[in-house]
Amino acid sequence: MAAINGIPPNKEPDSPPQPTASSSQVTGKSAKKDVWQTYEATAYIAMCSEGCTGFTYTELDVRNTITHEGRRVVAVDKRVIPLHTPLTIRLADGTEIAAIAEDTGGAIKGHKLDVLFATEKEARQFGRQEVRVKIEN
Repeated sequence: MAAINGIPPNKEPDSPPQPTASSSQVTGKSAKKDVWQTYEATAYIAMCSEGCTGFTYTELDVRNTITHEGRRVVAVDKRVIPLHTPLTIRLADGTEIAAIAEDTGGAIKGHKLDVLFATEKEARQFGRQEVRVKIEN
């Protein structure tokens, strides 16, 4: 059906419904599935010569582990990623790490995160790198 005098035609009664974006009932924001964002990732260890206690901000004892609930512990800016949030981190080589936000750090502001490692050697090998992060729901 064509427009007449610039007035669009009425919608056909048998037209299938148009898809709509899902939104959160709490926030009203559109739900984003499989959204990957770029972050700067660094590495840290639980025990060090200054300031490290072996306990995360959420009070997890990580002196003998780098995981919680089967996921790698990471430090995040809790204003960007809420604590206890599960994440997937994709490294430049395509390796994916199942992670969970259980710590914070003084230098972790904005789109930065710190990945917990068991040894200083592993942490230094990881270094600083750009990663992609997907927040899991």
